[in-house]
Formats: sequence, C-alpha cells, structure tokens
Amino acid sequence: MGSSLHKTKRRISSVNSTKKITKAMELVATVKLKRFKNVMLENEAYANELVNIIHTLFERIESEDNPYLVESKSEQDLYIVVSSNLGLCASYNNNIYNFVNKNVSKSNTLVIPVGYKGDNYLKKEGYNIDENFVSINEHIAYEDIQKLGNYVKNEFVNGKYRSIKLIYTHYVNSLKFVPEEITLFPLKQVEGGANIGYEPIFDPDAKTLVDELVPIYVVSILYHKIIESQVSEQASRRTAMENANDNADEIIDKLTLEYNKARQAAITQEIAEVVSGSIYK
Repeated sequence: MGSSLHKTKRRISSVNSTKKITKAMELVATVKLKRFKNVMLENEAYANELVNIIHTLFERIESEDNPYLVESKSEQDLYIVVSSNLGLCASYNNNIYNFVNKNVSKSNTLVIPVGYKGDNYLKKEGYNIDENFVSINEHIAYEDIQKLGNYVKNEFVNGKYRSIKLIYTHYVNSLKFVPEEITLFPLKQVEGGANIGYEPIFDPDAKTLVDELVPIYVVSILYHKIIESQVSEQASRRTAMENANDNADEIIDKLTLEYNKARQAAITQEIAEVVSGSIYK
C-alpha cells in the first residue's frame, strides 16, 4: 500500500511539473499572439490600399504590355509554403501539410518552404525544394522578405515558372485557422480598383508605375501573409497549451482522489490491525 501511495504522489508531482511548462508556454504564446496580431492589423490597411492602387493601374494598361500579367511558357510552377519553426501548435502544421498534398503536384514543381517544420516534412515527402528562405519567419524582418519577393519576381519575369503561388494559414479568429492559396504571379487584371469618382491622372504613365509598384506590392503581400501565419501559429499554440493545462488539472484531480482513497484505505487497515492486535492480547 505504501508503494502505491508513493507512486501516485510521484505521478502528481510529475504532472504538476509538466503543467508549469505548458502554462509558461501558454503565456509566451499569448504575448507573441498579441504582438503579431497588432503588426498584422497595422499592416492590413497599407496592404489593402496598395492592392486597390495596383488594380486601378491594371485596369488602364494592356496585359500584353506587362510581363507580370502574362503567363510564361514554362511548365514548372513555384510554391511558397509557410509553416512553423517549432512544434506544440496543435493541428497548425498538419493542416498545411494536408493542403499541400491535395493541391501541389510533386512533378514540375519547386517548393520554397518557410519554416523548419515544413522543410523537414516536404523533404521527407519527396518534393523538390529550395531551402534558401527556410528561416525568414524565425525573426521576421522586412529586408529578408524583400529578398524573397525580389527573387520570385525576377524568376517569373525571366520565364522560369508558369505561376508562383503562396500557401499560408489565414487567421479567421482565435480558434479557427484555414490554409489558403493565393497567386503572386501572374497578376490578374480585375475590376475593383480605387473608386475615386473621376479618371485619375498618372505621372509618370500607368505602365511605368506598375513596374515600380509591383515589387513593393509582392513584398507587401508576402510580409502580410507571413505575419498572418504567425498569428495563426501562436493562437493555435496558445489553445493547445490551454487544453494541455485543462487536461493536467483533470489528471491531478483524478490522481489526488485516487491518492486520498488509497491513503484512507491504508489508515483504515492500520487501525484494523491495531484493534485486532489489542483484542488478541
């Protein structure tokens, strides 16, 4: 009986130690979530306005006049896949992996993984990958994302890829995160530019402005979506750690009840032995 009590007490202590770790990780994830969410919201207005300006310009140029709007004759596609660098973020990475497996072919495709988890998974699955930008979401810096944006822009303009797409995790709310795919190149001519009520005057001309703004536009989209993926990752990790803490509390309550029952049984047995011994004397 004493051995059972000691074993249960050790288990309670072990669960309490684990709970301290998960509680600390939950607090860290909460702080990071707030920080990245603020950055995402601050950047959102700028990114949306830039999209409106680009669409306004595209409405006023011919697609044949701009290399960003024309699909190249290449048969190869390029995908940028954003995952996490660390684990313990529930289904965040698995959702990305499942989305990639359903939508990305292994043939005639090059994948640029952003995040060590995705890099390891894609290599194991046999995808053709470029590892030059794996760590840019470890310490997110605009300059690093600018290098990625300029790289994919130059590769598309040079005709190396038929299309360039980004797979990231869209943040819906604190409990819902959805993998999504957007096309970076070729850019699409769509209606819905800035509604200013009159025909704008461009100086210099629209084509020149497109050439100047497209690199900024692509970097802005990449930056915004990578930040949004970080928000999703931290929210997912916080939820996972919160659930781990709740499970730890349930286990502790169960083990404490088990310990108290065993302790009570041990005390009852000792009393019975004492009483029995005194009767026989």
